Amino acid sequence: MNDRSYTPGGDAQVISEIAKKHFGDFAKMFERHGWPERGSEMMRKVQARVVETYGNVRAFEAHFRSIERFSKDAKSIWTDDTSVLFTSFWGWTPETWGTVGWSGDRGFTRRANLLKELSDPFICVCYVTSNKTETDPDLKGMIGGFYLVSHETGDRDEFTHPIHHDREPEKWRHSLRALRAFSYLPEYRPKAMDIFPGLSRTARHVSAMGEIITDPAKVEELRSIPWVEVPVYSSPTETARPSDPGLPMAGMVPAGPASSEGYIIPEGNRHLPRELYVLRLAGDTAAYLGRPTGGASIYKVGLSVSPDFRRQSLQKSMPRGAFRWCVDRTTRKDGHAHYSGFAAALAGEDAMKRHLARYSEWLGGEFYLASEADIDAAWVAGRQAALSVDQEGLDHAD
Repeated sequence: MNDRSYTPGGDAQVISEIAKKHFGDFAKMFERHGWPERGSEMMRKVQARVVETYGNVRAFEAHFRSIERFSKDAKSIWTDDTSVLFTSFWGWTPETWGTVGWSGDRGFTRRANLLKELSDPFICVCYVTSNKTETDPDLKGMIGGFYLVSHETGDRDEFTHPIHHDREPEKWRHSLRALRAFSYLPEYRPKAMDIFPGLSRTARHVSAMGEIITDPAKVEELRSIPWVEVPVYSSPTETARPSDPGLPMAGMVPAGPASSEGYIIPEGNRHLPRELYVLRLAGDTAAYLGRPTGGASIYKVGLSVSPDFRRQSLQKSMPRGAFRWCVDRTTRKDGHAHYSGFAAALAGEDAMKRHLARYSEWLGGEFYLASEADIDAAWVAGRQAALSVDQEGLDHAD
């Protein structure tokens, strides 16, 4: 899509092109966004829905231009020649489960046959089954992410954390080592049934044996969904592997000032729309700090392609206990359009930090002990600063 002057009718042309290119048609675009209109009502309401969701048509176009850039950069990891296997997991925890495995004699044969058909390495796309009560409810039925899997064979327990070794000991013994792992961003994470409508008929086979995906359109759709690289389990006795965060990764860069948290995103994600966010640490703040707080709470502020993924990353770095990170507010949760680039969100983040540094207590990094009133004021300042830069950037694109 080229830059446009947005003459009368230009908005409708942009929307029509994006609907066809990225969704197939208007009906699928409405379904994917959860917009209620169907049939002839879609054409009457589409521009209003786009503006309601993205802010304006220019931001809508910028968003999908970013997705296209991401898709090109993603091919540095997931090439056109990389085979794709689709299967289900009970959960999505690559940090403790670094393998794809099969069970029993049939599973041993299946692994041997797949190694003859799949590239080395290959992609294994995983959806989370909905029939396990311990599964994160937000992941049930969703495609959580994918592994880059080698042809290195071994026992399941060689490639998984000891917490799994006594659970279902007879299952998935015939395993392959996962070299790297990638999670789809929660805001873009697809339902398995949306990508594979016939899954209800094939779920048992997909779960037990895995299904090779050969449809180029399906492969491209899965490859184009925004993702971030996440840690994958490796035995403490192993030497450094390509999945180690300290090693260079083709097409991957630290996500700005958050790189110290291990939050690594694909090069193409630099172009994805950003949101401002505020996270709040829920729990007894006075007990956490060991002193009275006057009713103030601990907050973290920042910018992200995926605020909820940032929350998950922080939560995983803490031991299980009474304290939980919660999403207090985000740009989209607050009813505002996300920002079309990094610069706008960065201006907003800086404005929030300046306000909080002046009126609240800094706790190091991007963490502050603040009252709700101070957070409200910082949020308003951040939004205004981001919107000003974002609008300037969109005007220059005309």
